[in-house]
Amino acid sequence: MLGLYPEIEPYVQGMLPVGDGNEIYWEECGDPEGKPVIFLHGGPGGGSSPRHRRLFDPERYRIVLFDQRGCGRSTPNCATPEADLSVNTTWHLVADIERLREHLDIEHWMVFGGSWGSVLGLTYAETHPARVTELVLRGVATLRVKELQWLYGGGAAFLFPEAWSRFLAPVPFSRRQDNLIEVYHELLSHPDPAVHGPAAIAWSRWEGETVKLRPRDEVIDAFSDPEFALAIARIENHYFRHGGWLAEDQLFRDAGKLRDIPCVLVQGRYDVVTPAITAWELGQVLPTAELVMVGDAGHAFDEDGILHELISATDRFASNWQGATTPEHEERNADMLFGDEHVRRYEETDGEVGHDWEKGAPCLILTTKGRKTGEDRKFALIYQFDDENNPVIVASKGGAPEDPGWYKNLQANPEVKAQVKADKFTARARTLAGEERAKLWEKLAAVWPDYNEYAKKTDREIPVVVLERV
Repeated sequence: MLGLYPEIEPYVQGMLPVGDGNEIYWEECGDPEGKPVIFLHGGPGGGSSPRHRRLFDPERYRIVLFDQRGCGRSTPNCATPEADLSVNTTWHLVADIERLREHLDIEHWMVFGGSWGSVLGLTYAETHPARVTELVLRGVATLRVKELQWLYGGGAAFLFPEAWSRFLAPVPFSRRQDNLIEVYHELLSHPDPAVHGPAAIAWSRWEGETVKLRPRDEVIDAFSDPEFALAIARIENHYFRHGGWLAEDQLFRDAGKLRDIPCVLVQGRYDVVTPAITAWELGQVLPTAELVMVGDAGHAFDEDGILHELISATDRFASNWQGATTPEHEERNADMLFGDEHVRRYEETDGEVGHDWEKGAPCLILTTKGRKTGEDRKFALIYQFDDENNPVIVASKGGAPEDPGWYKNLQANPEVKAQVKADKFTARARTLAGEERAKLWEKLAAVWPDYNEYAKKTDREIPVVVLERV
């Protein structure tokens, strides 16, 4: 199971004036010559933290973090009276990101965002697609009415009734059937600290109690800190009552603008804050999206399964870094292909595009029958031939604790189809053991050395599978 990289300190940091009396805090960590990535924190209003630096390999990434307007180390903080929320909108933040990119003299960068950061990341990418090399989004949201009503209209209360009662506590009984986002706006805008203070804590604590699959006291306590709570409650409420200044379904309608940008969506199955339906629906319209549904996780980025998939994605994209990015109008190379796009381009070209993948590793297309649906499921996988000219593949899943879905499919039904360049054939899958496995593992690890690293990260013996022609 992959985890956070070691602690790291910034090599440069500063405050950037962005207009309207606002200055945003920014910092850079890792390798100044590495692959540029910008981290977009949640909230809105949550701020970045030292732990967020550790989502990226510091030897391969130029890591840019910043605190969005009104929160964290940016000034003025929205917990203070002088903060003007009228100049704190999604579009102000998109402009701030571009201003920061220009200030740091970065041509293109990877965009990584979670929760509210996924909304901001999508909005930025759809506004400036030529500036984005890849998207990694976690706890996906788009601020549609049904998403906001789920969290603040009583839907999530069916799962967390005790926490919901605490959320309702500051709300007058006669107003509890009203639009609670609007009611909270009145409470949070009240000049009396005896009114806006408890309201802010109740709003923020509701998020702290629902953010993890298994609530943790230290997280709830952090969200209940009065100063943090006031800033995040005011900003979140301000954004949510305006729907993020986005038209309903805008991020879905404009998803076609991201057709050339590889995207990984990492979603907790039991995420209460941003339910899985949004990630799934977005995955249907994003041309290059790879949806990873983590079956035993909620919303937080540091839950084991989510963290593993996030690090796996950032590690994978780091391997594409050649010291320069793809020109705006140049077609992406095959080594930038992932998931369904990889399969599609491979099949369209009989492997002319997609056979030679990252670091020159050869790929085939494996078609299995879904063990639950019976429908065809296709995967692009690294392979080598055995002595009988049969392809051999590895069920690594990046060293995850359980086997990948395609391997479970062929265990249930070993009759598969394979395509190696233009050669298409039916095969029977057989899992290798003993000396036969060891010999072919060595051959596969020679073209993809990361297999040896994956093996160190998991307790399972990673299956090696031969596809014997029939």
